[in-house]
Amino acid sequence: MQRNFKIISLFAGSVLVISMAQGVLAQAVTPPRATTPSAAAAAAVVAHGESLFKTRCASCHDPAVDRAPPKASLTRHFPDDLAATLKTGVMQPMAVGLSDADIDAIAAYLSADGMTEQAADPAACASTARFKMSGAGWNGWSIDARNSRQQRNPGLSSADVPRLKVKWSMTYIGGRYGQPTLVGGRLFLTSSSGRIYSLDAKTGCMYWRFDADAGVRTTPLIGEVKGGSPSGYLMFFGDFQRNEYALDAATGKLQWKVKLEKHPRGTLTGAPALYRGRLYVPISSWEETAGGIGTYECCTARGALAALDAKDGRLLWKTYTIEQEPQPTVKNSAGAQMYGPAGGAVWSAPTIDEKRRAVYIGTGDSYTDVKENGSDAIIAMDLATGRVKWRNQVTENDSFLMGCYRPGTANCPTVMGPDHDFGASPILFKLRNGKDIILAGQKSGAVFGIDPDTGKTLWRNKLGAGSAMGGIEWGMAADDKRLYVAVADLFAPPPKGKPGLFALEPATGAELWNTPAPKIPCGFSGRCFNAQSAAPSVIPGVVLSTTTDGHLRAYRADDGTIVWDFDTAGQKYQTINGVQDQVGGTLDVAGPTLADGLMYIISGYAGALAGPPNNVLLVFSVDGK
Repeated sequence: MQRNFKIISLFAGSVLVISMAQGVLAQAVTPPRATTPSAAAAAAVVAHGESLFKTRCASCHDPAVDRAPPKASLTRHFPDDLAATLKTGVMQPMAVGLSDADIDAIAAYLSADGMTEQAADPAACASTARFKMSGAGWNGWSIDARNSRQQRNPGLSSADVPRLKVKWSMTYIGGRYGQPTLVGGRLFLTSSSGRIYSLDAKTGCMYWRFDADAGVRTTPLIGEVKGGSPSGYLMFFGDFQRNEYALDAATGKLQWKVKLEKHPRGTLTGAPALYRGRLYVPISSWEETAGGIGTYECCTARGALAALDAKDGRLLWKTYTIEQEPQPTVKNSAGAQMYGPAGGAVWSAPTIDEKRRAVYIGTGDSYTDVKENGSDAIIAMDLATGRVKWRNQVTENDSFLMGCYRPGTANCPTVMGPDHDFGASPILFKLRNGKDIILAGQKSGAVFGIDPDTGKTLWRNKLGAGSAMGGIEWGMAADDKRLYVAVADLFAPPPKGKPGLFALEPATGAELWNTPAPKIPCGFSGRCFNAQSAAPSVIPGVVLSTTTDGHLRAYRADDGTIVWDFDTAGQKYQTINGVQDQVGGTLDVAGPTLADGLMYIISGYAGALAGPPNNVLLVFSVDGK
């Protein structure tokens, strides 16, 4: 018999465990790592963490520079999530030389007056009904391989949307990146803390939990793979350490795990795509964050797309976005050897074109001065071989590293680029005349219509000012008539900055309507912005889109009128896993997912755009029933 625990974190390396309820879990909760320390020992750990923070972290976070979140925001992270970010996540380069005890001390210091409560797992489900892929769902980043993010059968009508209320909620440690996936009446969740869950989609009870080796950012994908697991169904996701996993979707048992990239600054961020027994996995990079360290030999990481046999994880092919291998160039003023070319990270899910036997990806910026043709591009590859069919590099010489705006940084590009990644998945759209077009949105604020046969740009429409944290950040959505574009434009003042939601004519790029993001006070303390940067979702007659101030809104698809507005950050929730007065936070990256009359969204992105994370999963239904 296992127990359901509530864990109160005294500091990240030591926990006090209090039994809450009996129940059989599919997988045991991770046991405490140490006994409870004395008050003096705990104070010493916090003091050590404060000293380390001031010497190693404060120059970027207190006050905040570039994209770094301010210290006040960090104090609202869960301690385990802070430690995971330093050990295996985006801040790993900055933690070089720190021991696990040092990292735990930093987490203890930051959480001493903030998010010290660690929530329990949800209660175990009373029965484990046989899992199968049937019924309504939202599987992966988009329901379809074209990445339209259109739910044709949400189980509710446009008239029902204004009546949506929270049905239940869950305090969700590390729930800030991966979008909820719904398949076969189950909810599949990943987290930056490494906790992977399968829950009942209607009640939130837990079927199983799996602990990954590192934090996870990717949206999970479920697929039927004969012989791949006892149930015949697999759950796919990737972690911060470049491992792709396949779990039995019914039980959470590991079936295979493959490391896809040797580079220590590589990572997996975009959701995979599954087609005819092959899993297509995008490979990204966090080397951009290490570039500002003068002693670091930068840069050698390249983005890529890998194709795996979904049954056993065997690598079938891997194609880098930048063709040339990095070579030594010059030594910087700190004496470190520089390399290039590098960059072209693939942040988002690939798009499958069955007709042309092609897969499309969008790539990020370059890290060096060395010229190449794979960054800031839309690239088409052959599904079977990975051979590049065409490249469309819309922005050349976009060389960018974080931290390079600070004086005295040694290893920065000679000329800094604008950081105009393609962070959003391309959409393959069928026009009314029967022809296809690729729709791609860039952080420059521009949207492109591209010929899928040749890669030629057919039209371009610049909607906003664009910037390193502006333009189209994480995605767009489309129904059968319109393309819906969320524009962030953080820090860009009007009239050039235009945060809001746009509708375009897919054939020409002509603007049909534009609804500016409302500018209202945030329901949390800290930096407050109305950047509209997360990917929208669309159901018949309604577009659902969020802003970083914590608001989730519904827009009429025909004219952009706001018909429903819910402040996820300005509410308190009694969560199913035992936290009283849980609050929400900012919204970013992933939009809502809908199926079977329910809508799911995670409130509490933990990036630099807005305030504290306060991670909570919210489940909406009509009238909360």
